[in-house]
Amino acid sequence: MKVVFDHIKGFGKVSNQDFIYSDTYGLLEQGESEVIAFEKGWIPWDGLWYNLRSVRLELIKYKPNSTTKKQSKNIKFTKEKFEDKPIYRELYEKYCKHHGFERTITWEQLFKGDIITYYHNGIPIGYSTVEKYDTAFCVTQFVWDYETPKLSLGKVAQMYECEVAKLLNCTHIYILGGYEQCCLYKSDFLGFEWWTGLEWSKDIELYKRLCERDERCIVVYENI
Repeated sequence: MKVVFDHIKGFGKVSNQDFIYSDTYGLLEQGESEVIAFEKGWIPWDGLWYNLRSVRLELIKYKPNSTTKKQSKNIKFTKEKFEDKPIYRELYEKYCKHHGFERTITWEQLFKGDIITYYHNGIPIGYSTVEKYDTAFCVTQFVWDYETPKLSLGKVAQMYECEVAKLLNCTHIYILGGYEQCCLYKSDFLGFEWWTGLEWSKDIELYKRLCERDERCIVVYENI
């Protein structure tokens, strides 16, 4: 992995405090294994790789609880190559509105690879966009309209994502980063691990403390 430190996008403070930030990303070199990159905490995004507080589930240990199994009976799913359809954009807009997200990410950046679509009473209510890299299965985006909260689609979707990954002979499913309180739920799944920067950890309490600490961070950034 060739690591790039972008000091044009980066910034710093050195007068009355010491703080330096650089936009850091990796470039997979020719012949380098994508699976090994995942194992070292790297996650692909728009052609580049980023080292995050990554979260993954070890599929041999993952098992949904009885409640999720029961809820899954209300949800059907299909997996296919992603195609741009109006319903996907509509669901994404509802998802962003529900969370209050104001995103600068483009549609093309978000949706590549395959899509798992979830149906309730025959109507699409959400989806997961996924990519397979040999034995690594990466979920790049989960979307839900949240119109029927009792369906608990997030947990049901995780179960179906794991089922698909197992059928594709994957060993781990990578569910992006673990930051802020919105990512606390990821530690509830059996097989949970998170990347410390040096190793994969199963320390759930430390993970939760870090996510809680994230909530106290204030980021103010002006682009030039």
